[in-house]
Order: sequence, then C-alpha cells, then structure tokens
Amino acid sequence: MKNEFYDLKELYEYAWRLVIRGTVDKKSPARHPTIGTNGISGMPELRTVVLRHADQKTASLEVHTDIKSKKIEELGNNPRVGMHIWFPTNKLQVRIKAISEIQKGDEIKEQWEKVPNESRVSYGTLPTPGTIIKSSFDYEKPVKFERFCIIKLNVEEIDLTHLGNRHTRALFAKTNNWSGSWLAP
Repeated sequence: MKNEFYDLKELYEYAWRLVIRGTVDKKSPARHPTIGTNGISGMPELRTVVLRHADQKTASLEVHTDIKSKKIEELGNNPRVGMHIWFPTNKLQVRIKAISEIQKGDEIKEQWEKVPNESRVSYGTLPTPGTIIKSSFDYEKPVKFERFCIIKLNVEEIDLTHLGNRHTRALFAKTNNWSGSWLAP
C-alpha cells in the first residue's frame, strides 16, 4: 500500500492495476463496483454489479446483465454511466465516467460459453427483473442465452482520490490522452 503519490502516471497505473485485479480476484473491492445510471423517472439509479473485464489499453470495462433489466432500458435512453469503487486497504476512491455500449446476440456467444452453468440462471428470470411478485420466491430462473448481454463501458474520465498521509486527488481524461491533472482533494 502506498502512503503518498507524487507522480500522476504512477497513481494512474496503480489504480488500473487495482481495478483489473477485480476481474480475477473475488475478494477485491473492484470485483463488485457500484454503477449509476439515469433512471427512467429522472432519478439516479445505483446498483452493484460484477466486473467481468477491464482493459487499460482500450480504457474499457465490462459487466454482464439480463437484457430485460431496467438498466438496459435506462442506458437506451442515456448511455452515460458512473462507476464507483472504494479500496479500503489502499485508501483509494475510484470514480469513473463512461459511455455504455450494449452487446448482445451472436457477437457475444464466445463470452456466454465462459459463463459458469450455475451463473447462467441470472439471465432469463421470469417474470423479468423488477416485476412485482406475490411472494419472495414467486419467480423462475430458466437459462436463456438470448437474455444475456454485456454492458461495455468506454471510459471517458477517471477521478482518483487517495487518502494517504496527505490526501491527493487527480483527474485523468481520454480527451487528454490520460495525462492527468492534480486536483485539490
């Protein structure tokens, strides 16, 4: 764990390493980030997701979901997404702004093949996710590939706040080739 950062590039690389680790380490805080969308009613919607892929080179992240979930409708209306990850041990807050892209059908068949059988039941819930039901278990979980989709997040900005011996904050933007700027924390 770092106590202080003096170099923007070092902070940026450090944050990406932590985020990428979440795709393989089930105990990493990055495994279950919070994403925010603009709700249908205009109110913000926050939810925990599972980070499935992270690529620093393309500045992209991926999560899986059911095509019938409300977040897909929300992203259809406004593709902007916020993501938040807090790394308590590292004392690092990562806030990401991204533009989402929904991938479905034959183009993601290869990713579907990698989804464990016990996880495939998350794609096909009847009635659809968010529907009012009469009792807590009044639903079915059939496996339906056609309901599986990937939300690709094309990262536009990363805002990092490190609570070290002295607090530091930096903003990295795609428009500046990720060079970064220090901000007052």
